Amino acid sequence: MGLLTSIRSSISELFAANEPKRIGIYGPPNAGKCLAAGESIMLADGTHRRIEDIFESVAETDPTDVSDEPDEKWLECDGDVRVPALGPDLSVEPSPVSHVFRQRYAGPMYRVRTAKGREVTVSPKHPFIAVTSDGAEQLTAAELEPGTQVAHLSSFTPEPSDWTLPDTPELVADGGTATAENGSSPGFEGELVTCKATHHDPKSIVPLSLDAEVARFLALTIGEAQHKETFVAFANENERFRTAFRTTVERFGVDTTTYDYEDKTPIVRVNSKALVEHLRRLDCPPAPSAAKRVPEPVLRADDDIVAEFLRTLFDCEGSVQGADGAERGRYVTISSASRELLVGVQTLLVRFDIVGKLRRKRHDGKTYHELCIGRSDQHRRFRDAVGFGIDRKADRLDSLCEAESSPTTHTLPLMERFETLRTDLGLTQAEFYGDSKHVARMRRRNSISQDRIESMAGSLPSTEAFDLVHRFAGADVTWDAVTEIERIEYDGYIYDLTVPGEHTFATADGLVVHNTTLANRIARDWTGDAVGPESHVPHETRRARRKENVEIKRNGSSVNIDIVDTPGVTTKVDYTEFLEHDIEEDDAIRRSREATEGVAEAMHWLREDVDGVIYVLDATTDPFTQVNTMLIGIIESQDLPVLIFANKIDLEDASVQRIRNAFPQHETVPLSALEGDNMDEVYDKIAEYFG
Repeated sequence: MGLLTSIRSSISELFAANEPKRIGIYGPPNAGKCLAAGESIMLADGTHRRIEDIFESVAETDPTDVSDEPDEKWLECDGDVRVPALGPDLSVEPSPVSHVFRQRYAGPMYRVRTAKGREVTVSPKHPFIAVTSDGAEQLTAAELEPGTQVAHLSSFTPEPSDWTLPDTPELVADGGTATAENGSSPGFEGELVTCKATHHDPKSIVPLSLDAEVARFLALTIGEAQHKETFVAFANENERFRTAFRTTVERFGVDTTTYDYEDKTPIVRVNSKALVEHLRRLDCPPAPSAAKRVPEPVLRADDDIVAEFLRTLFDCEGSVQGADGAERGRYVTISSASRELLVGVQTLLVRFDIVGKLRRKRHDGKTYHELCIGRSDQHRRFRDAVGFGIDRKADRLDSLCEAESSPTTHTLPLMERFETLRTDLGLTQAEFYGDSKHVARMRRRNSISQDRIESMAGSLPSTEAFDLVHRFAGADVTWDAVTEIERIEYDGYIYDLTVPGEHTFATADGLVVHNTTLANRIARDWTGDAVGPESHVPHETRRARRKENVEIKRNGSSVNIDIVDTPGVTTKVDYTEFLEHDIEEDDAIRRSREATEGVAEAMHWLREDVDGVIYVLDATTDPFTQVNTMLIGIIESQDLPVLIFANKIDLEDASVQRIRNAFPQHETVPLSALEGDNMDEVYDKIAEYFG
């Protein structure tokens, strides 16, 4: 402790009071964890947004440079962006996004697909929440294997949110005609509106906002109508639906024309450019079948409006299979040429604890998509929350609900954990599992069904001893087996979100992923910006990077530092390490040479140009290495103040004490740069040592 005391006492002599202290961060390079452009994220209000659009919306209000340079950018959010986040207890709660991230990236990405038809494209290091023999934990895309069970949302209630009709230059108030008794919108309240037109006497409409009847009209238009720029033509054999369509059009203040044919489906047509423009305001624009989607106001709506929209859409496009007594194929289904539409339908169903399977179908040379709802328990939920308005479909649904179809949707590799728990509690198999049937086989396969876990939770007490059982039984996620991991080459921007606390968010179709480590975390926590780009490739940080004037405020005082993020220091950089990442040999040799030069530069910084050192060690590995011993020796010979950070404490095999034992003369601070664990103490110690 003599050296540590000496360092502390000499700090005031080493640093001038008001000048930034140049702090070098030494350790292995970090790894980026990001989603590809084009991936959509579920927001807390139930809507979907592409991740790059979230970044751009934040960038619009941020004064910093978000052009092509620099290649990496972290931007601070003001709390308006909120997402569903999965907590350690496997419950989902709306959480704010603190930062958005964009990085220029060229290299391999993984397109991950699951048994329930979910898919996402991520960088190799992007973590998923998976269930393993150790419970729920993070696995990167590169660690996934076919059969790995990953989490996706099974239950989520969106936050209430305000939605108002947007203004549009295509519609103007027509105060010279009549006043509407209902309906409202910004700029049009209490007035009829008409579309700007070049012809004389354009027809006005009543600008209805979303209610249950308008939601039904949107579903009819999406499901069965020919929707063009100047008209909507609804074709359906069911007179009740044609009447419903006409009735709502009349509420809009527009006339319809019905075309009855002897050998064709009757059509109800409305010719109104103004109505088409108003439907666009309701996020229901004219679109080909493959581009249809659930309108945003429906995604935000309350359950009654959502149920009306779903009921009508399933009446038009849905079917009931297996109600004739077939043992297999008992499903409520809905088909569409648009996968985006069915992803939106699935988002709406999750609020009723219903999870379907998305699958592709081919018909007449075209690709279609189908959402299938299986299992009698989910059929009953669908009947209770949504149901069918068509009698024959409702009767078939009743048959499915009574069939007690309950195929095992997934089994979890938790038997070793459960058996250890049962033995520790001194319970028999019958007492713990409810019966002893099949337990031997479950133990042999290390496999237990979700159904059995839920049954166990119904009889076992809700105490800490049985937390594992109740956590998985009451989870707001279900587990979906990975079926395919496709490696693709990628060149473009990749994106990420930072969700403090839980560090998770969900894609539009419900897959739960983990957000992105020490230099960048410190920089963005205090400036909203990162020090430099991260990569999955070893030694990708080949030059020291500096982030100047990072002010850290702690306990009423502040310290101003320059962060120097150095390359990973090693005794040898082997070009063959780059070949493992599909890099051409000439480029690999060049990179290894640059990385070697970077290590030499890092040593120069250590001897000549830093005022203090943060030395980052991996708490999961043996700290007694030649490199660590050499660097600590150089630091001590320079009489520099040093803090040792024991990183990756979020991992089960981490040992902070092993690092403390290796270097007892220096203070060791535990943390997880990835998770943000213990960062308060990290900043306290930085202020204490370098302030």
